[in-house]
Amino acid sequence: MDHWDRLFGLEAVNTKMDGRGETRYKRLPGRGPRRGGFVTVSFSRCSLHLGDDHVLAVDSTGFSEDYKRFYFSDIQAIITRRTRRWTTWSIILTLMIACSSMGALFLEGESFHILFWILSGTFLVFLLANIFRGPTCICHIMTAVQQEQLPSLNRLRVARKVIEMLRPAIERVQGRLSPEEATIDQNEGILLPTRTLRQPRTKGHEIRHDDGTIHMMAFALILLDGILTGLNLLHHTVIMATVSSLLTAGYCVCIVAALVKQRESDIPRPVRRITWASLGFVCVSYFLSYVLMVTSMVTSKPEKMATQWDMYRAMLDLSPQDSLLVMGVYAFVAACSLVLGTIGLVRVKRHRDDSANASRTDQNSGGKARV
Repeated sequence: MDHWDRLFGLEAVNTKMDGRGETRYKRLPGRGPRRGGFVTVSFSRCSLHLGDDHVLAVDSTGFSEDYKRFYFSDIQAIITRRTRRWTTWSIILTLMIACSSMGALFLEGESFHILFWILSGTFLVFLLANIFRGPTCICHIMTAVQQEQLPSLNRLRVARKVIEMLRPAIERVQGRLSPEEATIDQNEGILLPTRTLRQPRTKGHEIRHDDGTIHMMAFALILLDGILTGLNLLHHTVIMATVSSLLTAGYCVCIVAALVKQRESDIPRPVRRITWASLGFVCVSYFLSYVLMVTSMVTSKPEKMATQWDMYRAMLDLSPQDSLLVMGVYAFVAACSLVLGTIGLVRVKRHRDDSANASRTDQNSGGKARV
């Protein structure tokens, strides 16, 4: 391939591939990693390039490149689906800004003020960049034989722009669609040709019933920890702080188990969301615990910090009445635990009642049929 080092330029380039002669490519907007989950570390950067009769998808690692061509005559649909990654990251970054600001305002020492203000400013920059780039999405291109994800189109604004650029080229080859053949969804995405659209191959999974026992255990432990943290806020003792730590470890395990069990089950969407929110609360709680550990190391004598147990004991000795930072952390943890635990238990109880009523109705229907 000639001029391969100029393939990623914004201007059009000339290439020769597989003896097809010169092909003129133009870089399309968008670039992103090939993800495998919510958080993915990937060294592969994906981009799209517009050719004379096809779209070229390039996956580059810096050391190697993989190419895939999608000819305009073979493209059946380009599908975009909006995701929650944009909202989730906005919430996480906002919480990180709030936690860093608390550390900057309540911790003593000029060095800690500078450190946490720098962290707050860094998180703020990431938050503004995330908001400016707009909602996230997943984009797939579909042909008669495959359905391929386009990682470079990971923002809804960019995906719509690229689709509008590809529409004339595809219509030039396949012809313009009639209103009955085209389906346009302004909120979720745009399907281009739908004449002989082939459904993607999906593995059949049966939705199984889950009574939500693990979810109920997790929310009960969260609620109990919230009550204990509130009592500890009013009257601090090392025993209550230790029991609260054990409860935290217990509901962390239950939350992870609940997230695994709710996959491909009939757990309702509100319960799923509360479970994910509880996992986010756990992450924030551990970050706040780290802040408290740093505080305990600053306020305690360094010569007493011989082992990790000494550091943990010093953190347990921190009383909410002695520091506004500790009081704020305890109040935040208690409030979130009470809200998440209460709402989670109510939702799981409603799910169990609905399941019991449905089962009772099926039994009654079966009995009447036999009669």
